[in-house]
Amino acid sequence: MSLEHLRTPFEKANFLASLLTSHATGGGADTNEYATLRHELLSLPDSGNLVPSFVRTCRDLTGFWHFIQPKFKTYKERRTYISEEFTPLLDFLEFGNKAPTPRPPPPRPYAPQTAAPQFASLDDLPDDFEFPIAEPVTEPGTRNKRKVFIVHGRDNEAKQQVARFVSDLGLEPIILHEQASAGMTIIEKIERYANDSAFALVLYTACDHGRGVHETKIPPKNRARQNVVFEHGYLMAKLGRKNVCALVKGEIETPNDISGVVYVGLDGNSGWKIEVAKELKACGYVLKDWN
Repeated sequence: MSLEHLRTPFEKANFLASLLTSHATGGGADTNEYATLRHELLSLPDSGNLVPSFVRTCRDLTGFWHFIQPKFKTYKERRTYISEEFTPLLDFLEFGNKAPTPRPPPPRPYAPQTAAPQFASLDDLPDDFEFPIAEPVTEPGTRNKRKVFIVHGRDNEAKQQVARFVSDLGLEPIILHEQASAGMTIIEKIERYANDSAFALVLYTACDHGRGVHETKIPPKNRARQNVVFEHGYLMAKLGRKNVCALVKGEIETPNDISGVVYVGLDGNSGWKIEVAKELKACGYVLKDWN
């Protein structure tokens, strides 16, 4: 494949990240393309130091495979690692900010253990004794703050409107059906591509009708497609509730058993854009001026 269509350093870095992700997850990759892109990125005077360390040390794809294969056993871990390592370089090439110093991963939180009193047997325990409960330790994660996952139904106009706005912000909209399947099932595609994003927008549009089986005298209500509701819940669990925003177009029935969910009306003016930009900034995204 020719690399002539890659005109900017950003496009080349983004292509290299995709190439390595494909190679690390069982896909095809051209070692000559890797060598060419590696050389060009390392030659950049202002950002060569932001090229991931494994690219600097691995001169070909064989060397990269010997690095990534024993380091991470699952495809998910490899995709996440490559995305995180390329994010500082991609951010610098796209936004033109001062090159940040690569930061080490945050340390694992320390969870102190409380020593339990010693007893000879269970019979010696007092009636009011409470067994100590260990606090869960969570690993802080870093995700790509350039991509936004978009969940949608059959309303193509709403989907394109939201995707254009995400692009206007200098971000990359991820729409599932536009991504390569590579033999994956739908749920596998959701798992793969949602893992590359730190934020998701879920479009509730009037695609289906529904009502209770006993509500025969009540007209059916507008509802989003079932896949939209399912993916909404999945993404809240995966990304965190505060990193998922639902855009509601018109009078749509929304799930009423989930508290604290962000719903924004997809109105005809720019009100929804202001709210989405606010949520993205709160998530840590750097946005271009879109006004």
